[in-house]
Amino acid sequence: MLTHRPLTALAAIVTVATIGAVALSGCSSAAPQAAVASPVANAHTRVAVIGDSIEAGLGLESNEAWPELLAVDRRWVLDNLSVSGAGFVATGSDGATFDAQVDDAIADDAQLVLIGASDNDLGQDEATVSAAMTAAVTKLHTALPHARILGYDALSGAASDEDLAPLDLALETAVTAEGGTWIDLGEPYRDQGGLVQADGEHPTVAGQQAIAAVALTQLDGLLEARAAGTATPHA
Repeated sequence: MLTHRPLTALAAIVTVATIGAVALSGCSSAAPQAAVASPVANAHTRVAVIGDSIEAGLGLESNEAWPELLAVDRRWVLDNLSVSGAGFVATGSDGATFDAQVDDAIADDAQLVLIGASDNDLGQDEATVSAAMTAAVTKLHTALPHARILGYDALSGAASDEDLAPLDLALETAVTAEGGTWIDLGEPYRDQGGLVQADGEHPTVAGQQAIAAVALTQLDGLLEARAAGTATPHA
C-alpha cells in the first residue's frame, strides 16, 4: 500500500510553495480528514487538465483548485487549461469549448491528460455532446498516442446524478474506446456543510480538498492495479 499524509500537510506545502496564497490548513473545521497520497514515481510528468469552473477553482485562488493540489502532491508539471463555463459543446468565458483546451494539451505534448464531463453541457442535444466528446478524445489520442488519458465524471454541487449520468456515460465510452482510463470521483462536496460556496454549485477550499482526496485515492488504486499487472495500458 502507498503511504498517505493528511490534507492539512498538503495544505501546508501549497502555502509554502505559493507566495501570498491563502493557507489551506486554515479552512473550515468541516473539511474532511481524508488521506492524500504521497508523491509517487514519474515525478515531473507533464499533465494537462481539460475542465470547467470546478477545475479552474472559480471563486478561489487558482492554487486552491483540486488539480493544483494533485500537482503539488504528485510533483506534476501542470497546465490547468480549465475555463469557467466551458464544456464539450458549451462555450466558456473565453468564447471557446473544450476543443480549444484539447489543442492546448496537444501543444503541451502532455504525457497525462485529465478530462472530465461538465454540467455546462446539460440542456444541449445529447447526441451532439456525445459526438463532441468522441471527437475530442480521438483527437487527443491521435495527436498524443503515448499519452495517458484519464476521464472522470462531471463534478457539480447543483445538478443531480440522474441529470449527469448521460454525460458521464458518453465520456466514459469515448475515453475507454481510445484505451484511456475512467475514474468515478462521485460528488464529494455536494450537499456537505462547509464544502459548497454560497452559489450552491462550486466547492469551497475544503470542497476542493475533498475532491483532491478522492482523486488521489483513485490514482493510488490505478497504480496498485498496474503494479499487480491488472490495470489497462493507460492506467
